[in-house]
Amino acid sequence: MPTFENVEVSATVSVDFEVYCGTCGAGLCGESDTRHSRNRGYLQVTVNACPNCMDAKDEEIKDLTYRIEELENELSKYE
Repeated sequence: MPTFENVEVSATVSVDFEVYCGTCGAGLCGESDTRHSRNRGYLQVTVNACPNCMDAKDEEIKDLTYRIEELENELSKYE
């Protein structure tokens, strides 16, 4: 049977995909976008920081700030 070898084929497709936070598992499709890289034209996905994880970190920062203030107050008693 005759065969064509090394035939180049070009196609255009749309690819739908889902994006999830690797830390908490929250869906991040609403926090994600696609684009082509500026210099090489490669496909890219940009993802904003996970709002759930950012809220948790903000809460942790508040707790640690409060703890620092407690320790500073305790240290000031000995000065």
